[in-house]
Amino acid sequence: MSTPPRVFRSPKRTADLVQIAGSSAEISVVPSRFNAHTVAADGSLILFNSYSAAFSIFPPHARDQVEFLLRRAGARVPASGVSRYLLERGFLVAKGTDELQRVRYLFGQLQYRSDLMELILLASEECNFRCVYCYETFPRGTMEEWVRSAVVRWVEAKVRTLSQIKLEWFGGEPLLGYEAIRDIAPHVQRIAKDNDVHYHSSMTTNGYLLTEETFASLVNWGINTFQITLDGPQECHDAKRPLAGGGSTYEQILTNLLAASRSSYDFHIFLRINFDHDNLPYVPEYMSFLKDRFGNDRRFELRFYPVGQWGGENDEKLQVCGRGGVGERQALELMAIEHGIQTETHFDHMHPSKGLNVCYAARPYSFIVGADGKLMKCTIALDKKDYNIVGSLSRKGSPHIDIDKLARWIAPYFEDDAVCKSCFFLPTCQGTSCPLERIENDTRPCPSEKTQIGPTLKALWSEHRARARQHSVDVGDARPQELSPEENAVAAACE
Repeated sequence: MSTPPRVFRSPKRTADLVQIAGSSAEISVVPSRFNAHTVAADGSLILFNSYSAAFSIFPPHARDQVEFLLRRAGARVPASGVSRYLLERGFLVAKGTDELQRVRYLFGQLQYRSDLMELILLASEECNFRCVYCYETFPRGTMEEWVRSAVVRWVEAKVRTLSQIKLEWFGGEPLLGYEAIRDIAPHVQRIAKDNDVHYHSSMTTNGYLLTEETFASLVNWGINTFQITLDGPQECHDAKRPLAGGGSTYEQILTNLLAASRSSYDFHIFLRINFDHDNLPYVPEYMSFLKDRFGNDRRFELRFYPVGQWGGENDEKLQVCGRGGVGERQALELMAIEHGIQTETHFDHMHPSKGLNVCYAARPYSFIVGADGKLMKCTIALDKKDYNIVGSLSRKGSPHIDIDKLARWIAPYFEDDAVCKSCFFLPTCQGTSCPLERIENDTRPCPSEKTQIGPTLKALWSEHRARARQHSVDVGDARPQELSPEENAVAAACE
C-alpha cells in the first residue's frame, strides 16, 4: 500500500512544502542537538547552531514550516527547498549522525596543535595605576634580562615547527617594562619573517605611557593590536583608574589615543569600557563623545565588559551588575551600533572554529611568562596560586614543565561531565570557558552567551538589523536574514 504525500500548508503562504515518501531525492533527517532558538518580538524565528555557527532568521510566515521540519522526531525530506537550506546550515543532520564525535574531532583539531606558539609576556609586573577593581598584587618590576634572552631562544628553537606565533604583552602595566619589549619584540618579529611564519602581537595597556614615539616603535615591531580602557567620562574614569600615588589618568590617555588616530599606522585599538552601577548611567552620553573623536576611524572599536569580583581587595565594595551584566552589555553594544560606532560583536565568541569561548589557559600551546621566568597559565591566578605555576624557563630557553600541573589546565573536562556532553553549546565552549573555575570550585563554567541564549540571540538579531539599516540593506525580505552577506544566495532555497 502506497504512502500518500505529506503536505504542510502554511496558513500565511500559498507555497507548500511537499514531502513525498519513497522519492529518490529524499533523506532521513533529525534536528541537530546543537540547535538553539528563540522568537523575536515580531514573531520571527531566530535559529543558531553552535557546531556550524549558522545564524538564521525566518520571518513569521515561514516559522511554521521551519518548526515542522525541526520537530524532535525527525522526518524524511526532499534535498531541496527549506529542508536543503536547513541541512546545509547544520540545523538538520542526517539520521544516525554522531554529533558528539564531531565535537571530539573539532576539539582535537583546536587543542592538540603543534604549529602554534602563544606567549603572554609580563614585561613588567608593576603598575602605575591602582584601579579599584584590580586583583593584582604587583610583586616585581621589569622582566629580568636573562628571561628576555631566554624567550627569544625559546622561539628560535621552536620556529621551524610553527605556522603562527602570537605574542601578547600584559602586566602589571607592560609599558613600565618597555626595555623588555624592546629586547624581545623586534627579534621575534625578525625570526617569524625569516621563517615565513605568521606573526601577531598585541598589548593590554592602560595607555598612560603610550606616547607618539612609543606607539610608533611598538607598531614598527609588529605590535599593532591594543586594548585600552576608558571607564566613561573623566570623573567616572579617574574615580576608577587613578595613578598609584593618586591623580588623574584620563586626559593623558585621551591625548595619546587622539595622537594615534592622527597617525597613518595600520593598527587596531579596542576601547574597553568596564561598567558597573556607578558609571553605567554615564556611558550612553559618553558614546556620543567617542563617536565625535573616533567614530569615523575603523581602527578603533568599542568593547564593553561588566566589572567583576576578580579577587581584589575591594571586591566587597564593588557595585557589580547582577547576572553578570549580560543584559546591560547587550544594550550598550546595540546603543553603540545605533550611534554608528564600530563595536565588538559577541557572535565571534559563538563560532566554534575560532575557539574564543575556550579560555587560552585551557590550550597546551599557551603560556604566561613571568618577569622572573615562571611559566603560568591564567592571568587572574598568576603566581598567587601554586597550581597556576606549571613550570619555568631556563636560561638557555628551554621550558621545564610540570606535566601533572599542566594536565589540570588542558584536560578535556567535557568528557567526564554528562551535562556538558548533552549541552547544545558544547562545540563552542568545549566545557573549558574557564578552567580556573573547574580547578578552584569544581563547578561547570558556563559562558554567559549560553546561560542567556535567548536574550543573546535577540541581541544579535537587533545588532544585525541596526547594521543593515546603516548600510541600507532590506531587512524586510521574506527570505532568511543572514549575518554574512556572502551567504545570501542560499536564501533563495526558502522561496
